Amino acid sequence: DVPLDRLHYRADAPLDIKALFFIPSFHSEKYGMGRMEPSVSLYSRKVLIEAKSPNILPDWMRFIKGVVDSEDLPLSVSREKAQDSTLIGKFRKALTRKFITHLTTMARKKPDKYKEEFYSEYAFFLKEGVCQDFDRGS
Repeated sequence: DVPLDRLHYRADAPLDIKALFFIPSFHSEKYGMGRMEPSVSLYSRKVLIEAKSPNILPDWMRFIKGVVDSEDLPLSVSREKAQDSTLIGKFRKALTRKFITHLTTMARKKPDKYKEEFYSEYAFFLKEGVCQDFDRGS
């Protein structure tokens, strides 16, 4: 499967984040395969903390595949602690903001690709995000 688009993100302040996201060219929910599971894995200093972490991105972004690595996460973080961590909430907010910025840039610079390929395939997820992700505020 060739990805529709990719996003490589690196930030040093206020959080050390290295993320690589892929947008698949299609998703399986429209074929009646059931709800997709999150596909972004969480690493700390290149050590896997949680595979397919449901907490690193909002639920409406479940179509994204990729990895997130951070030096700020302690290696001793357990799954239960990762779910409740305020640090995970900060990652979630920063990564969501960056992905929305990436989509905005794609819509402005490559409007045909955005409309014909991305929006036609993932409009349902974006509409779900508008309804569910009220914490974003925009």
